[in-house]
Amino acid sequence: MKISSASYTSIAQDYNNAMQWMKSIGVTLGSGRTGHYQKVIEYWKDQYKIASDEQAQKSLPEFVNSMCEISSFVDIYKRLKCEPVSELTGIKEKLQKGVNGPIETEAETPKSTTARNFIFEATTAARFHNPTNGINSILNAESDTGINFEQSKIWIECKRITTIKKIEKNIRKASTQLEKILHKKIGSGNKGLVAIDISKILNLGDKIFVQKNDILLVQAIEKLMNDFIYQNSKNWENIYNKRDRKIIGTIVCFSFMSVSEDRNLLVTTTEWAINPRLNIRSSEEMLLNSIVDIVKITA
Repeated sequence: MKISSASYTSIAQDYNNAMQWMKSIGVTLGSGRTGHYQKVIEYWKDQYKIASDEQAQKSLPEFVNSMCEISSFVDIYKRLKCEPVSELTGIKEKLQKGVNGPIETEAETPKSTTARNFIFEATTAARFHNPTNGINSILNAESDTGINFEQSKIWIECKRITTIKKIEKNIRKASTQLEKILHKKIGSGNKGLVAIDISKILNLGDKIFVQKNDILLVQAIEKLMNDFIYQNSKNWENIYNKRDRKIIGTIVCFSFMSVSEDRNLLVTTTEWAINPRLNIRSSEEMLLNSIVDIVKITA
């Protein structure tokens, strides 16, 4: 895994391109949170060079939140921008709902999570879309999203989870939703995955994950993922024991801002992994491994 970085000017341009692309596929941006993030990055891409320590410290929470939110929209844009508008109806609907919601992640309440939930669905679709290498997201899936790979269609239900205590509830709901879809499908090529975003469990609000250098940052991020799966996979395995065997695993992801101190570098840290269900067929495990290799989920 390599720590990628870009100048604030480059990030601002990417985000502006993402907003223009969203408009081009029919998303109405209005005056919601996306416009706020654009104002923040446009201001600070130059201002950070001359800002006083007091100004920078005061604005840091807003800047960190904006940068993390911007990364999701940019990632969706970069991975799906070449798709014809006619294929993006489902993504457009997710993005239209996703531009709403509270500006700050930490301001979310159980009643205001809808916008970011839809962005997670769109982000998952974008992450697994790699047509050049034979893997395509099902952009208009009847589930939250899906993967079309080789002879398989893998339906995915997405959940953002805010506390450890809510893991079982969310996995149970997602796997029930998958079963309803899988029971309507004919053929062994239909599979299911539950995707969970654990960002708010690991790092709330404007906190920054700090490590001494890039190597230690990569190691720490990988350890966070491995430890989480090791400590919590029993929560979903207990549920899967009573679920359709076509549900073959769990996608786990998180994203937050980090700093590599040696370079004084603020970066968006994003990590994805697939945890195969216990005792799935060797062919199904090979299928998941192939998807990981192509998409480079942990890169």
